[in-house]
Amino acid sequence: MFSNNIKVRYNETDKGGRVYHSNYLVWLDMTRTEFLRSLGISYAKLEDEGIFIVVRKAEIEYLSSAEFDKTYTITIEKIVLDKIKLDFYYSVKDNITEKIIARAFTKLVVINEIGKPIKIPDHLKEKLQRFL
Repeated sequence: MFSNNIKVRYNETDKGGRVYHSNYLVWLDMTRTEFLRSLGISYAKLEDEGIFIVVRKAEIEYLSSAEFDKTYTITIEKIVLDKIKLDFYYSVKDNITEKIIARAFTKLVVINEIGKPIKIPDHLKEKLQRFL
């Protein structure tokens, strides 16, 4: 598992002080980026090599609301690798109550610079398999 803490900023909330639903996608992306960085994988370096990781599908189940000025932990619970796809499973937990307030899933595909799906490069797959 890999976790990343997020403190809700005012601009992420609606008038009622609750986090607007699309901000969860940003949190998932931030957590994936930090996870890859922790493995020594840089998105910028991958892109320099002509390798792009794009979201093909995203699902979020909202169980409760995240609120302004509170801290939440986004955890990558599991990753499933395929030839060209990476499936990430997440939970979002309230750090005070310890309750899971959301569960999420993203399916990512590795593509080249012209948008054609490609096999996950061996150097990337090797580092990801350490997490598995």
